[in-house]
Amino acid sequence: MKEENIDKLNSLFSNLRTEEQKLKESQEKQKSEEDLFIEGFKTLCKNLIDPKMQEFKRMLKQNGYGCKITMNEESKNGTGMNSQPNIKLQISRNVESNFYTNNKFPHIMFTADKYYKKIGVHLDTIFQNGTGTAAMKEQTYSLENLDEESIEKEIVDSIEKILMNK
Repeated sequence: MKEENIDKLNSLFSNLRTEEQKLKESQEKQKSEEDLFIEGFKTLCKNLIDPKMQEFKRMLKQNGYGCKITMNEESKNGTGMNSQPNIKLQISRNVESNFYTNNKFPHIMFTADKYYKKIGVHLDTIFQNGTGTAAMKEQTYSLENLDEESIEKEIVDSIEKILMNK
């Protein structure tokens, strides 16, 4: 083979390896950023969201409502659907409700979308009577702008909507 063809192929192979390496590095960086976002969300849950939900849980229980707070990791089901990491405050009209046999209670849920690096709020006002709504709120937050005041406002507004749904 001619020297110029060998050089041409070697240059091509080198460029292809460089492109593959760049792609691999880009994917690793993206994964790393996603992991950092999820870790930030977990810290936010532990330090701000869960303590605030605990305050509301105590007040709701004192007034005759059942409550359950759950923190869920990201998961995939059998069909490959992803469930985003989230923390949820569920509410029942009965302080003695069994949240383990029936998981369909109204709730406010903060969810972490690692791809967009946003925190969303899901509000479900549907009691077992089947009336109400369930949807993501339009407002989203970043890790930096979801503060204690915003968390409290979201929870208060959601509890009001849940309890006013007869």
